[in-house]
Amino acid sequence: MRLLRRRPRPPAEEAPSNDSTSLSRFCRETRSQLPALTAGDLSGWPLHVVRAHLKRCADCAGEQLRQEQLSSALASIKDSPPTPPPGLLDDLLARADGRGVRARAAVPARGAISGARPGLSVAFLTVGAAASTGIGYGVYRGIKAIRGRGNG
Repeated sequence: MRLLRRRPRPPAEEAPSNDSTSLSRFCRETRSQLPALTAGDLSGWPLHVVRAHLKRCADCAGEQLRQEQLSSALASIKDSPPTPPPGLLDDLLARADGRGVRARAAVPARGAISGARPGLSVAFLTVGAAASTGIGYGVYRGIKAIRGRGNG
């Protein structure tokens, strides 16, 4: 009787980056279960499989540690919410009352970052809507005319 030699096992799953496309199937599956493990909602066989993988894979174990740290940081914020700086409400109210309605409405209308002019934007939107409506109507009429010729 001849003994068969087993092939050596490949090394434990390695995940060189957090890019999910480069992770192995086991790492992707484990990482999808990490939030449940952190929350304490994982039990039974899935818990056993995830813990076993975390013992073998340093990258997934590091991700679990990051999630636990984040969870504890968020829990500490929940227990003691941050307090706003003194005078914040007064400053916001002063800013709101300092300008007229037109000045307050102009900032969101023109875009705080882009500086686009609302009148020009409305004009382009109107022209674009009219052009697309005209093109759509033309295509509709063309298709209707072609179908009409085919039936006759």
